[in-house]
Amino acid sequence: MQRQVTLRELANFVAVAEHASLTLGAEAVGITQPAVSASLRNLENTLGASLLVRRRGQGVSLTPEGALLLSEARSLLERASDLAAVMSDAVSLRAGRVLLGSLVSAAPIVMPAAVRSFVSKNPQVDVEIRTGSQDELLSWLRTGAIHAAVTYDIELDRDVRFSKILDAVPHLLLSASHPLAGQEEAGLENMTSDHFILLDLPLSREYFTSLFLAAGVPFRPARRHADLSLVRSLVGNDFGYSLVNLLPATDVAQDGSRLAYVRLRTSVPPLALGLIERVDGSHPRAIDAFLHHARSSLAVPGSSAVTQ
Repeated sequence: MQRQVTLRELANFVAVAEHASLTLGAEAVGITQPAVSASLRNLENTLGASLLVRRRGQGVSLTPEGALLLSEARSLLERASDLAAVMSDAVSLRAGRVLLGSLVSAAPIVMPAAVRSFVSKNPQVDVEIRTGSQDELLSWLRTGAIHAAVTYDIELDRDVRFSKILDAVPHLLLSASHPLAGQEEAGLENMTSDHFILLDLPLSREYFTSLFLAAGVPFRPARRHADLSLVRSLVGNDFGYSLVNLLPATDVAQDGSRLAYVRLRTSVPPLALGLIERVDGSHPRAIDAFLHHARSSLAVPGSSAVTQ
């Protein structure tokens, strides 16, 4: 493999060319004259061209090839300096970009308010939200496509760190006209005469199944939908009931029908909602700042979720 030119060699060359002297050029970059001479020889050997004419007692002058390189080297060094400045801003709070993932069912409920409050304090930081399934979030996290994600503590491996934010307590999702709508708590055994509408997402599906098993009630969904808005509207129009862990701030479905939430009586522990991040690697300050902010600001607006 052919040896590559280094930025250090270019910087040494520019210093010598601008001072027309090996000695003064060496002083400008803070190394010895023999070290500068060795650097220039390596540069010339790599490029296959003589760059300087060395005249004893009279300094150095540029060859035509050296004059061409001087212009290109200055431009390249300026771009490298700009890149360093950009990255310095990116890893500080002067600027930056936070790429955040979230479960598709949790994003509209918990993310906007947390992002808004963070950006209001750090307007120079851009926060991008990307929604997906658990498998997608973990894949994005491991490949560096996102910095962190909001999800449940389910099916996480050791290469991921989970920080719990709150307990996502299961609730019955009922129409406002349902006989149990005014109750504080009810169990699945109270719903055996009603049709169950399953929010058919990977994590939700397995967790809701466990609730039925614990209650000793057959798991027989009458309908299955992956769209939470559709499930809410179906329930609001008396097609049946559903189960949810995260409660929005409104009890009105997207089509205007009204809903009610009743805490589910169950022996199954609530899901833990929190932040996942890679165990290895370090974060820019903007990422650490957002993670710290999210731990204190993520909340479910319409529920009695237990925070910590």
